Amino acid sequence: MKRGLILHTVVWVVLAVSVVAQLTAQDTPDFSGDWILESTPQSTADIPKALSVRQSLVRTNVRGEPVKPFFKDITVARELANDTRSETYLFGIVGGTVPGLRADGSADGLRTHHRVEWEARTLVIENGSYTGPTRQSGRWAERREVWSLDPGGRLRLEITTGSSVGASSTVTLVYRRQ
Repeated sequence: MKRGLILHTVVWVVLAVSVVAQLTAQDTPDFSGDWILESTPQSTADIPKALSVRQSLVRTNVRGEPVKPFFKDITVARELANDTRSETYLFGIVGGTVPGLRADGSADGLRTHHRVEWEARTLVIENGSYTGPTRQSGRWAERREVWSLDPGGRLRLEITTGSSVGASSTVTLVYRRQ
C-alpha cells in the first residue's frame, strides 16, 4: 500500500513539473503539430497545403543543469503541390552573408540576410538577398513570414514577398490542426 502511494505521488510530481515546464515555455506559442490549409488564396503555386511543425524545447543547459524552458528551434515541413520542403530555423538568430571584394574594392556577388525572432507572441521569419550596396538595391528578393495563433487555436501565417522584378504581395493563410 505504501509503495503504491509513493509511486502515485512520484507520477503526480513528474506530471506537475512537466506541466509547469510547458507553461513556462508558453511565453511564446508552440506551433508544433500537423496543419491543413483552411483558407484557399487565389494563387496556389507556392502555397503549402499542409505543414508539419516541430519545436524543440530545451530544459537543461550543456552541463545537464535545469534552466527556464525555452524553444530552441522550429522545423517546418511544407507540403507543396509537387514536393515537400523542410527547413529548420534557430530562434533568436539574425545574420547573413557578404560577398568578397573585387580588386577595385566593390562587392562581388550576392549578399543575404535572415532573421528568426519572437515579437511578443508572434514569430517572424525573414530572409532575402540583394546585389547592391544596401537591402532592396540591385537585384533583390525578400520574404517575410509572420506566424501567430488566432483565438480559435488556428495557425495564421502572413507571407509577404517582394523583389526587384515584381510588385510586393501579401497573402494570409489559415491552417487548422489535423
